[in-house]
Amino acid sequence: MADTATLQSDPSGNTAENWGLTAVKTALAPGGRAYDLPFMKTAGFSDSITLLQAEKGLVLIEWQADAPLNSYDGIIHGGMQTALADIAQGHAFSTLIDAPCGFSTVDLTSRYLRPMPSGRTYQVETKVLESTRRTALIETVIRREDGKTVSRFLGNWQIVQREFQLKN
Repeated sequence: MADTATLQSDPSGNTAENWGLTAVKTALAPGGRAYDLPFMKTAGFSDSITLLQAEKGLVLIEWQADAPLNSYDGIIHGGMQTALADIAQGHAFSTLIDAPCGFSTVDLTSRYLRPMPSGRTYQVETKVLESTRRTALIETVIRREDGKTVSRFLGNWQIVQREFQLKN
């Protein structure tokens, strides 16, 4: 299996994008959404996420938090924040991968620091902190428009041996 932390290089010495980084940019591009997970559409994430930046080990998105994801008091449910972090971390892990393969969240911890009212836009920054050929430790921080942290997530990810096929 290829080293997931290595990008391919072209003969001119420039670093080429790997499969995963290209897939993330395509999937999250405006008008893209070629590879949305089915639950993203159901939960309303497909139309509310905008890619701001993607590079090896980093995904920065903007998210418009909408009322259907609220608890009773107009605050976005913590489980929806966790789902968003899991989506972002999956995309960040993808940026390390040279070819399509199966991978999964091993664990994901959450820290909710401030309420997240709906109807606002949040920045979701996801970074790979450490990686090996098969695993990665990934952090997601969700911030409000004033830059203050709303929630923070730490996830462990790994490549898994299973049949992998992209389905639309």
